[in-house]
Amino acid sequence: MTSIKNEFPWGTIEWLANDEVGNSRELSLARMTLPPTNGTDTHIHANCEESIYVVHGEVECRIGDERVRIKAGGLSVVPKGAVHGIRNVGEAPAEIILSYSSAARAFELA
Repeated sequence: MTSIKNEFPWGTIEWLANDEVGNSRELSLARMTLPPTNGTDTHIHANCEESIYVVHGEVECRIGDERVRIKAGGLSVVPKGAVHGIRNVGEAPAEIILSYSSAARAFELA
């Protein structure tokens, strides 16, 4: 399977499906790894919802003014246009599956 891996100072995202990978025209799917205490910058996807499913670890997801803790097996959905970010609050690396309702997510730092 083809994928695209992006390394960031806070962790990695491996894109499994989207228009850039070339295997989807309707959605995006990714695997994210966050080391302990690391987190994404707050950002917005103006054109799609995002679901956050935690496979391993525990994260805190900021969605607007709300902060939600998600443990392994838990899921949260970020509405289209909501300011959000994800931070690992556990002691081990967190593995997260991200899905988006668009194959070409809009991304803007908040």
